Amino acid sequence: MPITIRRSLAAVLSLSLATGLAACGDDDDREAATPAEVCDAAVDLGAAFGAVPEDPAEMGAFAAETLVPVSDAFVEGYGDDGPEAEAAATLSDAFAAMADSGDPSAFEDPDVAEAQSVIGADVHDGCPLEAIDVTAVEYAFQGVPEELTAGRTSFALTNAGVEDHEMVLFRLNDGVDMTLDDLLDAGEEAFADLTFTGVAFGGPDTTAYTVVDLEPGTYFLLCFIPVGGGDDGPPHFMEGMRQTITVT
Repeated sequence: MPITIRRSLAAVLSLSLATGLAACGDDDDREAATPAEVCDAAVDLGAAFGAVPEDPAEMGAFAAETLVPVSDAFVEGYGDDGPEAEAAATLSDAFAAMADSGDPSAFEDPDVAEAQSVIGADVHDGCPLEAIDVTAVEYAFQGVPEELTAGRTSFALTNAGVEDHEMVLFRLNDGVDMTLDDLLDAGEEAFADLTFTGVAFGGPDTTAYTVVDLEPGTYFLLCFIPVGGGDDGPPHFMEGMRQTITVT
């Protein structure tokens, strides 16, 4: 992922921070407890991270067209009572403010991060999907299966390390026959052969969530955060924090 794209996501990635541990679950046939419109909106929110405009002048329109409908679905699905309803209202206020001002700084609010945590955990545990619990350490993803079945999937990224970590998910474009190592050796131009699918980011002792509809194909997990957290260190994926998943 080109560094400019990763930085364009940074303003909203804090929305994925969480303070609790991920709920468990791995059965896509389990009974759904979370409202269907919430499950659908969670996928839309995950996809929105890949469409964040790099031009700050476009952020207001992006929020109005992409994020506000997501929060509306959360509010409608959860109703008026309970912690999820309160979390949905918090996100609704933040997205509306961003649509009005074009200022993404609302996502730095700890209350917004906690709201996303509450909804992410509920979706991970209560929607009809495959729930995958991933642990991030220095420098590897643990608990990621090599194969998954196509369909709706929630990833819960628990950071058990001492540095910030992210999990950026890409799908290899159809017709491209390259391994992950081949792509990394080819440099930034190789990312034209990949399609952004989802992202989760979190500091130490946090859990972040992303929900995606996986199509059959080859997927790669990468962490682009520099070693040591500065701007000059090699990205974590160069130290081994990368993985390939085959979806059938």
